[in-house]
Order: sequence, then structure tokens, then C-alpha cells
Amino acid sequence: MKSGLRFLGRTVHGFVLLAGGAALLGTAIQFTPLPWRAYRWLGECPNPSAGPPTHILVMGGSGIPGKSGLMRTFYGAEAARRHPRAEVLVAMPLTAGESDASQAYLEEMEQRGVPPERMRILPDGSNTREQAMRLAEHLGAGAAESSVLIVSDPEHIRRCAAALRKTGISQVAALPAHSLSIDDPLPGRPPAPPPPVPPTAPESPGTPPDHSRSGAGSSPVLSYQFWNHLHYSLDVLREWTALAYYRFRGWI
Repeated sequence: MKSGLRFLGRTVHGFVLLAGGAALLGTAIQFTPLPWRAYRWLGECPNPSAGPPTHILVMGGSGIPGKSGLMRTFYGAEAARRHPRAEVLVAMPLTAGESDASQAYLEEMEQRGVPPERMRILPDGSNTREQAMRLAEHLGAGAAESSVLIVSDPEHIRRCAAALRKTGISQVAALPAHSLSIDDPLPGRPPAPPPPVPPTAPESPGTPPDHSRSGAGSSPVLSYQFWNHLHYSLDVLREWTALAYYRFRGWI
């Protein structure tokens, strides 16, 4: 009995040490470029097609209003503007008549200048695999000659491209829906001039330095980078799990 308890105690102790070490390592990684690099890798389409797309595939994300849905429709409309000959397809679980979200996607892109006659809902795709299959069915015999531009969240691009190629659609490229930097001018809008900097009076000799703005709030690493990288890490871990599952099922 005592030997069993000692073994259990050593096992729990080892597990706690292992979990603590993993937590410390995971925290330290957030202060490195690794989370962003892994996130950016997921947003790259391997061997993208070079020619203009014949079809723009906007993958259905969250509802509208919602960050994922609005970002995808924003970039979908931008892709439609760049490629005016391409058909715009929105992959959704239900048809436009059965889902308010499907209609909201179309309306959002129409407000951004995409003519309704260029857009069409690809229904009955509850996951990336099924959405790829619906697209292959829509393209039919012309799937091998068609060129598809994927518009989706950055972490979803690599799995989506692999799923499309598994169905026989070989010419694939991607436009990942990265968030625009707050300092980047929006498309079509010139950058605003920098605000004037008011003159500051020189400090008199012997004046102690002002530390009232120091601390975590003035550190961009602590205020933004750590939490952004933590968000990237969660997305990367979730997507790596999805990639492993898709590969196990033979879907990619």
C-alpha cells in the first residue's frame, strides 16, 4: 500500500513538474517571433498558381457582424475588384434562402461594389472538406482547368488549399484575410499627415526624470506583442490539430 502511494506521489510530482516546465516554455515562446512565423506559415499557399483566377472562393466564417465574416467579405470584395472576370463563390453550410448569414455575406460584398450577378452561394458544406467537394461539383469537368483564389482566415489557408487539391483542383492561390495595421492606410485612402508635435520646455538642471508613464502600460511587448502572440499560438495549435486530423482521414 505504501509503495503504491509513493509511486502515485512521484507520478503526480513528475506530472506537475512537466506541466510547469511546459507552461514556462510556452510563456517564453510568446516573447519570440516563433508564434507569428508559425501563423504566417499557415497563411501561405504552397505552389500558388500564377495566372488570374477564374473563381474567387470566399470561405464561410462566423456570422455578420463578426470579425471573421467581415474580414473575409472585405478581402473577397477586394479580390473581386482586382479580378473582374472571376466568379465569386461563397461556401456556406446552407443556401442563401435558408441562412441569414449567407445572405449577409452577399449583401456585404454587394455594398463593397461586387455586382450580385457575379456572386453565388455554394451550399451544404459544413466543413472545409465538404466545401471543397461542393466546389469540385460546381466546376465539374472544368475543375482541372479552373484557377481558384481562396479568401479565408490566414490560419485556414494551407488546409483549405490542400483540401481543394485533394478533390482535383490543382490551380490554387490564396488571399489571406490579415488584419490591417492601424498605421496602414486603407485601400483607396491616402495616409493622414502626422499630427504636429507641440514644443516641450527644456528641463531645468537637477530635475528628476519623469517615470509616471513607465511600467507595463508603456511597454508594447507586454501590452500588445505577448497577447497577440498568445492568440497566434492558440490558432496555430488548433489548426495543426485540424491538419493532423485531415491527414489521418485522407482528406488532404
